[in-house]
Amino acid sequence: MLEDHDILVLQRQLRRRLFEGERAITWRPGRELAAQLLLYLDDPQACWRISVQWLRDTLDADRVDAGFGGYVDASGRLHDYVVAAEVQRPSQPLPAVIGLRFSAANPGIRAVWSGSGIAPIIDVSQERSFTQELRATLMQAGTASKLAVPVHDEDRPVGMICADWHHRAPRWKHAVCEELPGLARTALGPLLSAAHRFAQAQSERAGATDHPANLAALTPAELKVAKLAAGGLSYKEIARQLDRSLSTIDHQLRSIREKLGTRSTARLVHMLSELNTSATGRSTPLQ
Repeated sequence: MLEDHDILVLQRQLRRRLFEGERAITWRPGRELAAQLLLYLDDPQACWRISVQWLRDTLDADRVDAGFGGYVDASGRLHDYVVAAEVQRPSQPLPAVIGLRFSAANPGIRAVWSGSGIAPIIDVSQERSFTQELRATLMQAGTASKLAVPVHDEDRPVGMICADWHHRAPRWKHAVCEELPGLARTALGPLLSAAHRFAQAQSERAGATDHPANLAALTPAELKVAKLAAGGLSYKEIARQLDRSLSTIDHQLRSIREKLGTRSTARLVHMLSELNTSATGRSTPLQ
């Protein structure tokens, strides 16, 4: 099990792996992204937020979403793709997909992880590898075309990152598309896999000392903030969506953590997500 002090050792190991030797990242934008993710290795949610913002800006997409999925845990359970982070073009807002769950057994989803490169879908409405349900879900979310990038750590699926456009046949940035598969496998996969393992270890240790969560103790205003935090939004995003100041959001999250008996926001997000999944059977934001 990873201990808190191991984060520095883990960062040094990954830094050598990513920036030194024959397998080092050579694409400058990819090196800059990997360097930034290393600083947030103890917060997988932040790693996803940084990644989706970077890809949205790099590809000029209308929306980018990402999250863990596709891997088999120690108990043999195959994990679905669950959207943990998203960012949208401010001038072209689309329906939010945060918290949506996509079955890892779906042929279209499975095909992404079994491939070694980007999966370009020019016309979602006509994509034959998608089930009717998957097509309907994506079209309802305003997706006409998309790029799906599998995220692997070596040969093990870790998650997925998807860029969406509301119109068909967007102008793909071919130079970027050529670099993305290698970046996802050599950098994003190892970094996010390490962040995931570290967060799980922290959660297991915190679980032994945290008090059971009591959502009834939260005020209506705090519940709104908790819902957005569980969906992976940053302080700034929560403040903007609720039209409140950053200091107000910080104060409310401190109150929420105190009432729910946890000391870290990362643990709080994990706790809220677990509560919501166990209550609804789906990874959707708290109601």
